[in-house]
Amino acid sequence: MVQLVVIVVTLASLAVTSGVAYSPEGLQRRLDKAKRPTSWQKRLDKALLDVDKNPQQRIRLLQKVAGDGKKIVSDVRVAAAEVQEKGIGKGHPILLDLLFPDGTTARSDLEGLVALRKQLPELTKGLAPPTVEQLRAAAPAAPIDPTRVARALADLAGDERKQRELLQEAKNALRSTPKGLETPKYRVLRSWRAGPGALDGVVELRSYPPFTVARKGMGGAGFGAVEGGGAGFNALASYLFGDNADGAAMAMTTPVGIDVSGGGAASSMSFVLPRDAARAPPRPNADGGVALDEVPARIVAVKAFAGVVTDGEVRRQRDALEAAIEADGGTAPVEAGAFSVLQYNAPYAIPWRRRNELAIVVSEVVAEEEAASAGEAAAGDAEAAPAGEAAGEREGREGVSSWYDTGVRL
Repeated sequence: MVQLVVIVVTLASLAVTSGVAYSPEGLQRRLDKAKRPTSWQKRLDKALLDVDKNPQQRIRLLQKVAGDGKKIVSDVRVAAAEVQEKGIGKGHPILLDLLFPDGTTARSDLEGLVALRKQLPELTKGLAPPTVEQLRAAAPAAPIDPTRVARALADLAGDERKQRELLQEAKNALRSTPKGLETPKYRVLRSWRAGPGALDGVVELRSYPPFTVARKGMGGAGFGAVEGGGAGFNALASYLFGDNADGAAMAMTTPVGIDVSGGGAASSMSFVLPRDAARAPPRPNADGGVALDEVPARIVAVKAFAGVVTDGEVRRQRDALEAAIEADGGTAPVEAGAFSVLQYNAPYAIPWRRRNELAIVVSEVVAEEEAASAGEAAAGDAEAAPAGEAAGEREGREGVSSWYDTGVRL
C-alpha cells in the first residue's frame, strides 16, 4: 500500500508542473477505463498488493504497467488538475476514482484506514486495566513443553499439507475475503452508490437461496460485548468442531452473523453450516443453547465496510444503508429496524482489510400501475384457486426479516 501511494504521489508531483485540458466526456471515459481489469491501475494494484501473485507474475504485471507510461502520466495530470482547480475537498473524489478505482486493494485499504480513525477510539473507550483481584483470580499460564514444541515443528517440516494450510492462514490475514472457507452462495441482482462521497461505498442487492445455520441467543448484548458475543462464538464454534450430540466435526465457514431485531437488541449469533452437513446436521447438545434453523430464500441489500465492528460503526453503517435504500426507491425493508452484521475474517486479520457487511432483508417495490394490474390478476387467480393454496403461499413468504431469519425450525 505504501509503495503504491509513493509511486502515485511522485507522479503527481511531476504532473502538476504542466497544465492539461480535458472535457467532462473525456474524464468519464478515463474513469470507465480505470475500472477495467486490464487498466494500469488494476495491474499496478495487483503487482504490489495481491498476496496471491508470485514474483514472476508481479514482474509481468509491472512490465505491462511500464508500457502504459504515457497513460499513467496523463491520468495523474488530470487527477492533479482536479485537485488544483477544486481543492482537496471537492477534487479528491475524482483523484480516488481515477487513480484508486473501486475494486482495487489500495482503495479498500484507504477506506479501511479512514474507518479505523473512528472505530479504534470507540473500541478502546470501554477498556480498563485488570484489577488486582482479577489478576490474582486468573489461572496461571501452563508452562511450555519444549519437547512438544519440537515434535510439532518436526511434524510441520515433514507434512506438505500442513505447510500449505499454514501458508493459507498467513495469507488470509492479509485478505479481505479469506480463502478455503465455505460461504453461502448468492447472486448480485444490481448495485448502486451508497452516497455521494468517494468513500461512501456501494450497496449490493443480492439474491440468496436457502441455507442452514446454527444459532445462539446473545441476550441483547452489544456488538463488542464479551458476555454475549464471546460466549455465543465459543458455543457455536464448539458445536461446529464436534461438541454436539453426534460428536461430528464440521469445517469452519464464513461469515459469522449477528441478527438484530426490529427492537434494536442484538438477539442472536449464527454460523453457516457446510452444505454437505446441512442435509443431516449433527444434533446440538441439549444444554448448549444452540439451535438449528433453515434460512429461506430472500433478497438482501448489503453494504460492506472495513475495520472493526463497534456499536458506533454499526449505527453509522445502518443509517447509511437505510438512507441508500430509501434514495434508490426500488426496494424497502421487510421489517423496520431489523438488520444483520456479517463478519468474514479471523481475529488475527489486519484491521483495515477486514470484510464486514451490514445486511437488510428487503422486498422489491412495485410501481402503482404494476401493483394495480398485479392486484387484479391476483384477484382473478384467487377465484380459481383453492383458499388454502393462497394462504400457504402467504405463509411461506412471511417472517423473512433478517439475514438468518428462523424460517423452519429443524
